Amino acid sequence: MTDNSLDPLFYPRSVAIVYASNRFKFFITGLVSQNYNLENLYLVTSKKDELFGQKCYKTIDDIPLNELDLVIVAIRTEELVEKLKYILSKKKVKFFHIFTAGMGETGEAGENLEREIKNLIKKEGNGARVLGPNCMGVYCPSGGVSYNPNFPNKSGPIGLIYQSGDLHTKTIVFGEARHDLKFSKGASVGNCLDLQISDFLKYLNDDAQTKVICVYLEGFTKLHPREGRRLYHVLKAMKKPVLFMKGGRTKRSQIAAVTHTGAIVSDHKIWDAIFKQTPTIDVPPSLDDMIDYTYLFHELIKNRENDKIYPRGKSVLVIVWSGGFGILAADIITQSGLDLPYFEGETLKKLQDIHQLKVGSLNNPLDLPWMVYTDAYRNIAKAAITDEIDLVIIESDSWRNIQDPEFQWYYENILKIKKHIEKLGKILIITLPEYPSENRTRFYQNLVNDGFIVFPSMKRAAQAFIALYNYGKKRNI
Repeated sequence: MTDNSLDPLFYPRSVAIVYASNRFKFFITGLVSQNYNLENLYLVTSKKDELFGQKCYKTIDDIPLNELDLVIVAIRTEELVEKLKYILSKKKVKFFHIFTAGMGETGEAGENLEREIKNLIKKEGNGARVLGPNCMGVYCPSGGVSYNPNFPNKSGPIGLIYQSGDLHTKTIVFGEARHDLKFSKGASVGNCLDLQISDFLKYLNDDAQTKVICVYLEGFTKLHPREGRRLYHVLKAMKKPVLFMKGGRTKRSQIAAVTHTGAIVSDHKIWDAIFKQTPTIDVPPSLDDMIDYTYLFHELIKNRENDKIYPRGKSVLVIVWSGGFGILAADIITQSGLDLPYFEGETLKKLQDIHQLKVGSLNNPLDLPWMVYTDAYRNIAKAAITDEIDLVIIESDSWRNIQDPEFQWYYENILKIKKHIEKLGKILIITLPEYPSENRTRFYQNLVNDGFIVFPSMKRAAQAFIALYNYGKKRNI
């Protein structure tokens, strides 16, 4: 049975903000940016008649609806329980998003407040669910909701579930800026008083828009002592890739996690076991790595059928233009856990028959200086892509203006190599170092427009590919 339990949260037919003020302009402008129907937005404040051009209601009771899908709560902690009771006495609410911070993350008093709210919702909530507290909320372009006006309003295949609102925001903003990544649904979940990461995973696992899911978790709340076991079973049953970044891996960062979301952190040895026993991919504690991994999954999901996304092996052909880069590449590839086949015998002879190099190397990495503009470059590259090769990495650069005739010949070569690789069902990655350059910017844009997967370094490309390989291996695809 399809899990649609969170639909009113991501596709709310009505949204109320209690209490609205100039401080929370981002909630309103976020909805505007996603073309949410503002006739279904209700701002509650006794201090203004109008806010940002939108009518205000003095109390929740003045809203002309008996039922509200989503109520965003921005109320001081000392008034929170009383005000929630009042709202529940006046309206049926499907979802509360408690934006208010200063709760479980602050110590015992905050924990007790969260416990009181949890009990209140259970007894008087009439089925209401709670997102947060201490979180930014949800983002869903197809549902017209966002807490940030700078988020893309076009949907994509990526789902996000993060305990950190800022990491959630930066993943969306940086992901779009770097790679034009688009997202189906995102949730900043904060302290997880009620709704847990496992609830969102189950929902996104059944969500037709979502093809890959990113998670950032710091730990579990004392209010849900069995959530760790529940999360394990949910992860084990996931049908989609879950890229999972666990915060709080060291003793020092665990202290930071407690003061951020009030989370109970657990020994990373336990998480190592979870990652081994489920199809989940362990992402290092780095936003760059999360975006890199997501980018590679995203590009392949976008362009291939599901069962043809994941490589069956981890053998790499590397093509460079200098011996030094080739040696560095060999170190990086092997240290990343990938294989770099050594060309000899019949394969080497086939390459030598195409062209006898005076400078460079016909081994792997292929070191092909001074010939990138020639047919021999393309023919050697294609001949080196044997059946055992799963990934080809071409290390490139923008040493000339892209309009230069010789550079155009080089570009035509790599376009033809790309076409050949895709026909074989293998993966091509271009590595292009990052540095200030108009030529580099134009070259990069051309590559992206023509569907190349581009990483700024060999190491980041290798790490993302090994994550892709590991997921396919776990799923026995």
